[in-house]
Amino acid sequence: MGLLFLALTQAVMVSVARDVAQSAAEEGLRAARARQGTFSQGRAVAASFARREPVLQTPAVTVSGTNTIVVRVTGRAPSLLPGVDITVSRTVRGARERFTTPGPS
Repeated sequence: MGLLFLALTQAVMVSVARDVAQSAAEEGLRAARARQGTFSQGRAVAASFARREPVLQTPAVTVSGTNTIVVRVTGRAPSLLPGVDITVSRTVRGARERFTTPGPS
């Protein structure tokens, strides 16, 4: 029974860490893909979001792309078992916002 509880608790912590990584990546994408947004702004927003949630440990953020912006957030989920390292990673993509004018019909 104790082992089942331990496994269930570990699964919940991994799931929450994945959700935090996903949300952080989405926030970073929102900032980076904006018309005046930059990669460094996207990276800073995603990292700040991830660091506010202690369930995602040692978060790292990468932002890349030109017309399609890619934000990847990686970190570790807390482990209840000594020596077990559980890496969590989430990637989101989105088109860079740009303004266009209508062409001739």
